Amino acid sequence: MSKTAIANGQDETVQNAAADANAVQDACNLVAVVGCFHRHLLALHRSGVAGDDLINHPVAIAFVSKLNSLCRMNLEREMKSFEAISKLERGEDTEYDVIPL
Repeated sequence: MSKTAIANGQDETVQNAAADANAVQDACNLVAVVGCFHRHLLALHRSGVAGDDLINHPVAIAFVSKLNSLCRMNLEREMKSFEAISKLERGEDTEYDVIPL
């Protein structure tokens, strides 16, 4: 079942999160993007945005989009990653593709 939610554009926390979500679209530093995303997720959660509303918030979607882009995400790459982490978890080495920016 689907529902809608309202993102409060008057809330300074939401405004700051939206500004950074927009700004990181030109970023190429994965660590910085994840750190910024984490900071804003926590701030949004503290301001009362939680659960499905947080997961589907426009700020969360924008950051996830950037992470997908930086990692060159597609289904094949995702499946290979799951195979690789299973090997790593068992203590095995694994080879992976590095696609330059």
